[in-house]
Amino acid sequence: TKATDVIGVMDALDDRVDRFLLGGAQEQLAAGHPVGHDLEGMDLFDEQWERNRELIESVLDERGDAIRLASDLAYEGEDGGRAEVAVEDIDEKREAYLDVGAATVDGYEPPIRESDAVFVKGALGVFEDERFADGTVGVLDAIAETDCFSGVGGGDTSRAIGMYGLSEDDFSHVSIAGGAYIRALTGEPLPAVEALEAAANR
Repeated sequence: TKATDVIGVMDALDDRVDRFLLGGAQEQLAAGHPVGHDLEGMDLFDEQWERNRELIESVLDERGDAIRLASDLAYEGEDGGRAEVAVEDIDEKREAYLDVGAATVDGYEPPIRESDAVFVKGALGVFEDERFADGTVGVLDAIAETDCFSGVGGGDTSRAIGMYGLSEDDFSHVSIAGGAYIRALTGEPLPAVEALEAAANR
């Protein structure tokens, strides 16, 4: 799945990345908190955790100091609006958590502004719903305001830029390719690129 693909890339990148700021499904997997989105009676994230426990625990053990996790999460409140809860106050899963909270975005902004290069893969929440776009838009805004090299990958992230009035010109590179984008960062061969190179050398 996309979430576990990201965990795998974190493992492959090793110490080439100074800091990982996580949100969305991969953050919930890495956190191991009792949070997730139930789908037809099956807890998708808990199932992914069990299948990928060894890899996730290995990444956390080896790069734990470099990994930042959400400190709060957003969900749909009783009045239908956005509500937020601190992760430390979640003792059991009662809600579908659909975005990172305001405190998380505030905590992620300083390391973004201090970076020489920032790479983004995927959204931090269900940004298609304006109530849960704050995390994704807040982080993209912080990146857009820096002078660092910024790479944004994935169709969802690219759509978020367009949906919320951000400009692609504020980022060094924007790609709709998500999986290929992060595989390229690790130096993994890309079949399509290899095919083009082979054709050019004929």
